[in-house]
Amino acid sequence: MPNPITLESALDKLIVDQDTGRLLSLRAKADPEVELLAGAPDDPVFGLQYIDEEGQYRSVSSADGVGFRCLLADDEWGTFLGVTYVELGGLELHLRLSIGTCSEVSTFRFQAQVWNRTGLRIMDVQYPFVVVPQNGQFLLPVGHGGRLANPAHLPTDEPARWQMAPENGNSPHYPGRVFAQFLAQCSEASGVYLACDDTAGNVKLLQALRRASGVRLGVAHVGDWPVNGKRQLEYHTHLRSFQADWHDAADIYRDWALQQTWATPLTKREDIPAWLLDSPPHVTIRLQGYVDDGPAPPIEEFLPYEKCLPLLQGVSDAVGAPLVAVMMSWERGGPWVYPDCFPPVGGEESVRAFIAEARERGWHVGSFCNGTRWVLKHLFNGYDGTAYYEAHHGERTVCRQADGEPWREYWDQNWRPSLCGCMAQAETHRIARRFVERLVRWGMESIQFFDQNCNAATFPCFAYDHGHPPAPGKWMAAAMADITTAFPILTPVSQEVAPPPKGSSFPELPDGLQVAYSTENPCNEFCLPLFAQSDCRISVPSSGEGDYVPLYHYLYHECTILHGMMSIGPEPYAIETRTAWGGVWGQIPGAVLCGDGTLLNRETYNWAEWEPKVGSSANALAMIRSVTAMRRGAGRDFLVYGRMQREAKVRGEVISWTHGREREVPAVAHAAWRSPDGRHAVVLANWTDQPRQVK
Repeated sequence: MPNPITLESALDKLIVDQDTGRLLSLRAKADPEVELLAGAPDDPVFGLQYIDEEGQYRSVSSADGVGFRCLLADDEWGTFLGVTYVELGGLELHLRLSIGTCSEVSTFRFQAQVWNRTGLRIMDVQYPFVVVPQNGQFLLPVGHGGRLANPAHLPTDEPARWQMAPENGNSPHYPGRVFAQFLAQCSEASGVYLACDDTAGNVKLLQALRRASGVRLGVAHVGDWPVNGKRQLEYHTHLRSFQADWHDAADIYRDWALQQTWATPLTKREDIPAWLLDSPPHVTIRLQGYVDDGPAPPIEEFLPYEKCLPLLQGVSDAVGAPLVAVMMSWERGGPWVYPDCFPPVGGEESVRAFIAEARERGWHVGSFCNGTRWVLKHLFNGYDGTAYYEAHHGERTVCRQADGEPWREYWDQNWRPSLCGCMAQAETHRIARRFVERLVRWGMESIQFFDQNCNAATFPCFAYDHGHPPAPGKWMAAAMADITTAFPILTPVSQEVAPPPKGSSFPELPDGLQVAYSTENPCNEFCLPLFAQSDCRISVPSSGEGDYVPLYHYLYHECTILHGMMSIGPEPYAIETRTAWGGVWGQIPGAVLCGDGTLLNRETYNWAEWEPKVGSSANALAMIRSVTAMRRGAGRDFLVYGRMQREAKVRGEVISWTHGREREVPAVAHAAWRSPDGRHAVVLANWTDQPRQVK
C-alpha cells in the first residue's frame, strides 16, 4: 500500500508515495473534489534510456533499481522531497529525484541528478511521470502553431515514441518542431500544466501520449548526460493546476517566456529590415512542376524569369502594395534538390536580371530552399545525385543514427529521397554558407534556407567525428547559431555588409540590400533572435487541422514577423478565408501565382494543379488588399507590433456550403490585440463579398 506524504503549493496539494516517489494525487485547493491525476499503480516514477554497445536503445525505470532512499527536509526554497534510486538495471547508474515546493509559490518544482559510471551514453531521463484523465483536450506547442488534440487521436505511450530515430521524424524535439517548453490538459474544470524553465536550449521531448489509465504529459530531458560522471539538470520542470481554457495555460507560460533573452519585441529589434515591417504580400512562383509528387518540367509561363514581371505587376497593382516574389523549385537537379542545385533552371543571368528589375519596382525577391539535407534522387525527372554525393564526400556530412547508420528521411522516399545533414559538421556548414552567399549575390533579400529544418530545428546526430558529442544535446542549438551568424548580414541602418566570423566575402552585392532570413513553420523560441520572420501555415475553420489554435501568435507575435502565404482554407474561398484569419491573427498575406497571373485559390498547404480554376481571383486579391492596407495603416501598432489577447465574444453569421464536403465558416474572422503602448483593439475581417453584421 502507498505511504502517502502531502506537499502543498500556493494553489495545489500533491500527494506522493514516500516509499517510491510515485505521484498519487493532485488537487487544486480551489476545487478539492476534482482529482487531476489518473496514474496506475504500475506506472513508473521515471524512465531512463541509454545506448548499448551495439548502438541500440535500452530502457530502465524505477522498477529496475536495486536500492532506494527517500528524504523529506526543508531547504531555502521550502519543503524538499528527495528520492534516490541506485544501480539501475544492475549497472553503476544512480538517479536522484527531487520535488520542491513552498506555500508562497504556485508550482511544484521537479529536478533530476544522474551518477553514471557505466561509460554508456544516456539518452534521456523522463521525469516527472505525470498521467492525467482522458477528458478534455491537450494543448501542444508544435508545428504550425498549436493543437488542442482530442485524447482519442493521441499516439500510445511506448518506449519507441521517446527515441531519436528516423521513424519519429527529423525534429520531434525542443528546440525544434516543439517550439515552447510546456504541455497542458484543458478541461471544463481545472486543468494540469507542465512546463520547463530552461533558458539554455537543452534538448527535450514533450509529448501527450495515451496510456491505459489516462494521458501522459511527458517530458524527456535529452542529451548532455555524462558517460562517466555526475550531472544535475540545470533547470526545473513545473507542475500545477490552472483554469482550463487554453489561453490560461498560454498566459502562464507567456508571463515567463517574454522575460527571457530570446523575446526581444519588434519595437526593440534592430535586425528587421524596414521593407519587411511594411508588410509586402508574399507571392510564390514555382518554376518547375505543379506539385511535389509529380512530373517536374520547367514552367514555360515563368521562364525566362523576366516573364514573371508583368504577372507580378498585375498582382501588385491589385493589392496596392509592393511585393515579395518568392522563387521556388529553381534548382538545377529539379525541385528542392540540394546541394547539387547550381546553375538554376533558366540560367543565372536571367535570375539576376529579373531581381534587378523587381528591385527597381520597389519589390523584393527571395526563395524557399531545402535546409541541411542532401537529396540523392528526384524520381519525377530522373535526377540521380549519387555520383555528386560520392564525389563531394557527402557521407561525411550526413547525420548518423544511434547505431551509426546514415539518417534517411522517411517522408520523401516516394519522390525525393534524401538524408539529413549534420549542421555541426564543417562541410555541411561550408556548403550552406556558399549556397546562401550565392543567393545574396543575385540580390535576394528574403531567404528561407531552413525550409526543411522546420521550426528552426537542428537535426539529431550520433556521429563521433562531426565536432559534437555523439548524441543529441545543447550542441544542436549552438550549431544553428553558428551557421546563421555565418550567413551574409546587411544591416537596415548602414546597408553595409557585416562580415561573418568565418571570414567569408560577398562580392558584387547590389546596393542597399537588406536581407531577412526565415524558417518553415514558426521559429522555436530559443532561436527567435536568429531569424526575422517565419512561414506560418494556419488552418481556417472547416479546413486543415481541425484542432489548430493560434498559440504561437499568442506567445510570440510581438517578437517576430509571420507570413501566411501557404496557409490552408476551404474551397472555393481558400485565399479569402485564410487571408481573413491570417490577417486578424497578425500575419502578412500572400498566395501562389499561376501562369495567367491569377492566384491559386485551392485548398492546399502549398501546391496544386492550376486547372480547373477554383474561386474568384478578384475576390482573393481584394481580401489581400484589405488586410495589407490594415497592416500598413490603422492596424499597424496591433497587427505588426502587438500582443494577442484572449478573443472577444463575437456573434455573427456562419456561412454554410458544400464543396467536397459540408463547410461551415463564420463570415467574420476576429481577434483581440494590445499595442505596445497599452491600447486595445478588436480586429474583424469579413471574407465574403456581402456586408455582414456582428455583435
